[in-house]
Amino acid sequence: MSETSIQEPSVAGRVTDGQFRLLSAMPALSDCKYPEVRDTIPARVYTDPARYEAEVARIFRAGPTIAAPSALLPEPNTYHQVKIAGMPVLLTRNKAGKVKAFANVCRHRGMKLCTSERTEKAPRIVCPYHAWTYNLDGALVGLPRSETFPGLAKSELGLLELPCADAGGLIWVGLDADNPPDFSGVTGELAQDLDALQMGDAFLYDHATFPVKANWKLVMDSMLDSYHVTRLHKDSLAQFSVDSENQIDRIGLHIRNAAHRSNFDPALVSRDHDAMRRMMVFSYIGFPNGIIVVSPGYVSLGVVRPIAVDETAVDYYMLAQEKPQTEKAEGRLRRSMELMARVFGEEDYWAAAMCHEGIASGAISQVNLGGMEVQIRMFQDAVTDRLGEI
Repeated sequence: MSETSIQEPSVAGRVTDGQFRLLSAMPALSDCKYPEVRDTIPARVYTDPARYEAEVARIFRAGPTIAAPSALLPEPNTYHQVKIAGMPVLLTRNKAGKVKAFANVCRHRGMKLCTSERTEKAPRIVCPYHAWTYNLDGALVGLPRSETFPGLAKSELGLLELPCADAGGLIWVGLDADNPPDFSGVTGELAQDLDALQMGDAFLYDHATFPVKANWKLVMDSMLDSYHVTRLHKDSLAQFSVDSENQIDRIGLHIRNAAHRSNFDPALVSRDHDAMRRMMVFSYIGFPNGIIVVSPGYVSLGVVRPIAVDETAVDYYMLAQEKPQTEKAEGRLRRSMELMARVFGEEDYWAAAMCHEGIASGAISQVNLGGMEVQIRMFQDAVTDRLGEI
């Protein structure tokens, strides 16, 4: 099966060259050979407070971090707030349709400017404390009794802008305003792949936030092995899944994976995404905190937000190709949302919390990995490389 090696611009619904390489390498299920690997990771990497603080400083505060899907801001003059690694972040889509990010902190007394848990639509944001008012470009445009602030220049008290990039249907932010990260690793091949999955034009059907009593890396690990799917999810996802020989590669720090469904047929491999997602599963780890899993009718996005060494929040977003137009389509997505809330909230994230409790007990000094868990090693090595010497 020959295809050009030249990377073409991504086209929504058409498999990219990088995706096609993985597809073409997938064997028939009867020919799968499972990797034979024995590996270990020190248990302390999940429980050491000093290491956690270094991860926040050198990974989340220093590099591009996923804040949310672009679809969370569906139209101009919308905004949403989220907290990432201790930084309150305000995401806006201004009247021209451009996405921006700011510290969600009023320049008057430090009040959290937006406190709503929903996406809001308005051309301005009014601080709930003293009614200082900002537009969605971050400019201070009004304040009550301005005469009581002699010499105040509104132009000097706009919101602290954070660097950001809107790429591949994801909003990436830099949490250090004085040291913008390099966004080139998220705006190139990764964005092309995600554009091909139609994430940039997706409709946000629903979302939910899950609190998890576990280190953030254990939450990431829960999505990085194919060993657990037919076991932990035996009463949920197992009906759609099989043990398989995954095809894995990297896009810089990010991980791209292709796995079989039970009906996979290598003779039917094509460039048609809709056809491919019915017989295989693409998944991505957007480093450091994004989990993307492609299903036939939607894309699941998990945004992992560390809170403490033993506490994490996960924002789950269900992204559909379009807004459901019929009751049947609505019902199908609703059932899928209920299933995924169960799969992630009651199974994957529950398992992460139970692993953290076990590791934190000191009963084991290392965790063991086998051949179906090699992505965990890939991810943990990327984390360690970013930390350097600590």
